[in-house]
Parts: sequence; C-alpha cells; structure tokens
Amino acid sequence: MESSSLRKNVVLLTDCLKDLEGGAERQIFELARRLDKEKYAVTIASLECGSAAPRERIEAAGCRLLTFPVKRIYGPEGLVQGFRFVRFLKANRVRILVTYHFSSDIWGAVTGKLAGVETIISNRRDLGFWRNNKHVRAYKAVNAWVRKIVVVSQAVKDVVIKEEDVPETRIEVIYNGIELIDTRHKAQETSREALGLKDDDIVIMHVANLRPVKGHEYLLRAFETVTKSSRRIPNDQWKSGPRLQSDPEASGQGHTTQVKLVLIGEDELGGSLQELAGQLGIKDKVLFLGKKKNAREYLSLADICTLPSLSEGMPNAALEYMAAGKPVVATRVGGTAEVVTHGVSGLLVSPQNVEELAAALGELVNDREKRVSFGNAGLADVQKRFAMGHMVACYEKLFDQYVDFDKPRVLHLVSSIGLFGAERVILTLAQHNAKVISIVGALNNRHNPHLEVVDEARRNGLETFIFDSFGPFDPFTIGRLRRYLKETRVDILHTHNYKSDIIGFLATCGLHCRWVATNHVWHGRDEKLKVYEAIDALILRFAERVFTVSAAIKDDLVSRRISPERVRVIDNCIDLEKFKIDFDREGFRQSLGIEENEVVLLIAGRLDEEKGHTVLLRALTQVRDAGPWKLLIVGDGPLRDNLKEQAAAAGLSERVVFTGIRRDMPQVYAASDIMVNASFIEGLPMTILEAMASRLCIIATTVGAVPKVIQDGISGVLLKPGDVEGLSQAVLRLIQDAGQRQQLARQAYQDVCQEFSADRMSEQYFENYREVLGC
Repeated sequence: MESSSLRKNVVLLTDCLKDLEGGAERQIFELARRLDKEKYAVTIASLECGSAAPRERIEAAGCRLLTFPVKRIYGPEGLVQGFRFVRFLKANRVRILVTYHFSSDIWGAVTGKLAGVETIISNRRDLGFWRNNKHVRAYKAVNAWVRKIVVVSQAVKDVVIKEEDVPETRIEVIYNGIELIDTRHKAQETSREALGLKDDDIVIMHVANLRPVKGHEYLLRAFETVTKSSRRIPNDQWKSGPRLQSDPEASGQGHTTQVKLVLIGEDELGGSLQELAGQLGIKDKVLFLGKKKNAREYLSLADICTLPSLSEGMPNAALEYMAAGKPVVATRVGGTAEVVTHGVSGLLVSPQNVEELAAALGELVNDREKRVSFGNAGLADVQKRFAMGHMVACYEKLFDQYVDFDKPRVLHLVSSIGLFGAERVILTLAQHNAKVISIVGALNNRHNPHLEVVDEARRNGLETFIFDSFGPFDPFTIGRLRRYLKETRVDILHTHNYKSDIIGFLATCGLHCRWVATNHVWHGRDEKLKVYEAIDALILRFAERVFTVSAAIKDDLVSRRISPERVRVIDNCIDLEKFKIDFDREGFRQSLGIEENEVVLLIAGRLDEEKGHTVLLRALTQVRDAGPWKLLIVGDGPLRDNLKEQAAAAGLSERVVFTGIRRDMPQVYAASDIMVNASFIEGLPMTILEAMASRLCIIATTVGAVPKVIQDGISGVLLKPGDVEGLSQAVLRLIQDAGQRQQLARQAYQDVCQEFSADRMSEQYFENYREVLGC
C-alpha cells in the first residue's frame, strides 16, 4: 500500500462486494473514491461472497482491493484469515478501520483491536429486522473497542441506543449520499417502445430486489385497486398543464391513458410474485424486468416511484427517485420519513397497509400537478441535503477528529449555567480557530442541567461531547473525562470555570494532554463563591497557562501565588459578522410590545444580584415620566420573581419587558437604543462587545476590563457600581438626546472593529497553544 508521512491509511471492510450496484456497496465505493487522496491512502477489504469484486474500477479510483475468503467468521477460516488481516493492519499502520454489516462489524472489531488500530468505526445501516439476541449480544461484546458507530438515520440511532445500550455521544448520524446525474435522455426514447409502454401510459416504478422486506406483495395488491378505481384519463387531458421533465411528447388523440407497474430487481422469491400478479388479474399491466445494471436510467420512464418496504434504515432507492425528480409513495418505516417529506416530496403510508398504499398511488395517478410539484421538491431536497459530496465531507470531518494532520486537538470544557459570556467566548473561539481541531464539551450537571452551549455548538456544526456529572461533585466524572482524553488523543484541555478547572486538573494528571484555563470573571460576592475562588486559585497554580480577560484579574491571580510567567491577558472578542443583519426592525419591536416612538433600553445577562438589575430598576424609578421608553430584561435566573415585584412596586410594570433567554440576540440588540451594564463584577463582558458591534449606545460600570473597552464620554458612559443617582442621570440624558446616542454608538463600533475581532483573539490563543505544546 502506498503511504507517506502525510497520508494516513484507512480501510473500509464489508461483508460482500460482488458488485457496486447495491446500496451499501455504492456508498462504500463512492466514499473510497472521493476521499482526499492527499490525506488518506484507502483500501477496500471484502469478505467472501462467491463473486469477484470489480477490481479494475476500484483501482482506477486510486484505491486498493483486498479479499479475505471468510464465509463464517466463527469458523476456522475466520481465525486463519483474521490473523492475515491483523498482519496487514499492523504492517500498513492502519489508523482508521471502518466496518459495514454484521460479520465485518464483529470480525473487524476483534481483528482491529488485536492489531492495535487506533480508531475503529462501525456502521449500522438498517433497523436490524434480521437480528436476534445472539446478534445483539455480539454487538454489545465488541462495542467497547469501537470509537464511533455511524448510523444512516435518526431512526437507526434510536434502535442502537435502545438495543445495544450505546451512549448517544458515541453515535454519529451520517445520511447516505446520492450522486446527482442526469438520466433524462438515456433510456426514455427507446425503452418505452422496447418495453411495450405507450408514451402516455402512467408508469409506477419500484426498484428493489424481489424479497419480502421490500413489500412487493402489498404493492401488487394495491396496484390492483388502482387499476380498478382510478379514472381513465383522456390523452389530451393528460397532456395539458405543466410537464414533468421526463414527460414524453405524446401524439394521437384516440387513446385513453393506462396505468402500468414496472418492477426492477433480482427475483429472490422463485416467481411467486408473478403468480400473484396472474391471480389478481393484472399480469398484463405489470412488467418484471429483473436486475438491471443501469437501473437508475430506467427512472426517467417513471411518473411515480414507490418504496413499500416493511423496514428501511436509509432508503437509497428513495434518494435515487428524488434525484431523478420523481414523486415518491413510500411506507413510513425507519429513516424513510427523514428523506421523504409527506405532502411535499411524496406521500407516506403505513407498512403492510394495502388500502393506504392504493389511495396514495391513486391520488398521484389522478393529480398531475401534484406529481410535478412533489418531483421538483424532492430534487431540490436531495441537492441540498443528500448530495454524495456532503456525505463524504461528513466522513472526512469524522476521520479528522481521530487522525492528526498537524492540528492540535483542543477540548473546551465548561460547567455551564446557560448561554452567557464565557459560553459565547468558547463558541467564538471554536468557530474561528481554524488552526486547531476544536471540541466543545460540557458537564451535564444532573442536579442543574444546562447544555445550551452544546446545542448551539451543534447548530454551528462543531464537534461536541457531554460528560455526565451526578451531584455537585461527582468523582466518576473525572474518570469519564480522562477516558475521553486518552481515547480521542486530545492535546490540550481548555477549561473555563471553577468546576471544570478542578475536574480538568485531576483528569489530566499523568496524561500527555496539557491543561490550560481561562478565568472569565473575578471575584464572587458571597461567601460560597469566595471559597470556590480560593480552591480554584490553588488548582490554577498547576495549569500550564492561565488566561484572563483583564489585567486586574491577572494581578489578583499573581497575588495568589500563580506564576506571572504562566498568566496571559487575552481580551474577549466577537464574531462581528453575526451582528450585520437585515431584518424588519419595526415589526420585531412590535412583537416585543414596543411602540414606534419609544426609546428602548436593554440589560442582558443572568438575573443575579451581581449583575445590578436592582440598581437599574431603582434608577429608572426616577425617570419614569421622562418620555416614552421601555426596558428589555433579557435572561433568566434566581432574581426573576423579585425583579418583577420590584418593577410592579415602582410602577414600572408597563415599561419593563421580561423576555427570558433569547436565541436571537443580534435582532434584540438591533431593536434597542441603549445598552446598560450595571454589574458589580465582570471580566470583559461579551454583552458590551456585542452591543458595540450592533452600534448601540452603552452605559456601563467601571468593573473588570470595561474601562479598557469603553472610553467615558467618547464611546459610552462609565459609572461606579451601585451609583443609582449617576445611572438615572445618564439614562435621562441619553433618552432625551438622540444625537449623543448616535455619536457614542459610532465610536463604540469603530473601537470594537479595530480591537476586538474574533480572528485576533483566536490567533492569540493559538500562539499560546503552540508554546504549551512546544512547537
């Protein structure tokens, strides 16, 4: 096998590769063919299946083909060929082994473990309708050696979690891909005539080998109903209206449209379906074409495609139907509903339900416009979600998680209480630091679960992991994290608050993984937080780097005997592009109950004593009659009810809007006029940077790094924490002076663009990562 220091050896192992026409075989071949050959040297390995695989085609794609004559993995040949495979894996230093189907999953996991393959990835491609208890027990026995299980649909994922007791975090959903090719003119003109089909016949087509699970029996019985109950459409009426791309140029006027059924696939039932068609009296309307190498080309002849399966994992046939621009009638099984959208790209019916299937087919037979609409929608959906290139990109992203391509792997870990400043810094850093492979991790505190940062990371396409933690301090969490660091070869663990610092320090002891931490805010106001700070300061002495968001925090850490050489000040930054939005501002304000002439004040953050909400409400009591204004309080927390009571007691209930936690903060900022940060404790608050990027006028307290960001009287207004009188005067002045608001906002925007971009922060962190790793 050709290899180099830059290419990593990958093996795709399957039970049988007798041709490349089957669903899984085609997916394997396309993955092998399209993987980046500058990064990967790819081998396709196949167990015995009684037929030679197309070697020339595989080698022409830049891949190697190996066969191992194993019919029973538990027999002597399984043992002999297993040692042969182990020698191959070791000799070629295979880094990733991907297995497909049961025999390969079990045999490959055992041999891969013996060979010391770092990453074994197993596949589940169906709902396991063929499994018995022995199969499930075998999977459970080897799953401990498998790094990831790839499933082809959410439905298959649910089955694996339930039957095999696999944690959700070890399962990756990667939909099958479909190669988008134009088949409109490859068989249309000649094959209709050759098959005895007339140009104006309405053709229903099912492409699948004739076996019970594919539901042919139910289709034939439903088709009998369709032929009896569907109206016979005059030819001239059938031709009218919008056309499918595959519509033939019909000619002649004296003919009435017939409905025909075309079945393509190898007969594995010994002619029993042909006998059934004769018994139902529809034999002259059903064409059994047998297996066709160019089956996709025949789709151009169809007006409706159907998939009445009893079980499916991820139906390749449905993807092919939609890629050909055909409306689909399918059973609601497995991953089919994740492919075909009912009422949009097709119709879904219950499995084994002849009446429902007949009704759905009849509906499309008699509604040409719906056939056109469904076909176009299906094609658009395939192009967007199921292109082959997208599938390959998902696999490459998965492979890159486990193979070192000169990019350090960094796990950001936080014990979160919501999607606030520290969490937003983590997300920004993970998204913008392209020089490292970033993973967003969160402790799942079962007593107070907050996984918003993980949810947001997943929406942004970032790799994530959740570490369960039972109780305020769960020592078993340390073991869970330690195993993850070892198994996934994380180079740097980057923790972001008290609890994650303690767990991260203990988990990395004795590992190659380096530990760094960011201190986002200092100090706590209550005795409990002060105890946490003292413990954290002791732990942080052992970190290889401690990052702070202000010089004041650095000075305090140094005073607590943390080496100044290990402490670095890196300003928080933001992704400026997220706040360049175009939206209906007035409509959005109306949805929040804001009238056209009202000046909108905004305070955003956790509803906690240290954030100064109480001070702001006291200040606003003094400007209650200063003109039309409203206050938006964004966030949630323990003070919510108290703040509502305070607002009511001050007569401000009509002027204060509690929005709760919002996921549309760019719109909220853009709908506001003045941002207020009345905190007693801050590091470098992300809300201030986000408000600056949104061109808001800002009033803030002189805490943490805020004076470094806001220049009093130039880019905002600064006040001492707790200054009720000063805050009320500043609010009054800015409510009444729109010109000053705009002037301060313009300067704030210029400052944030110049000093606080996400790229700048990411580069500073990366340079520190390099120093820590000694590279």
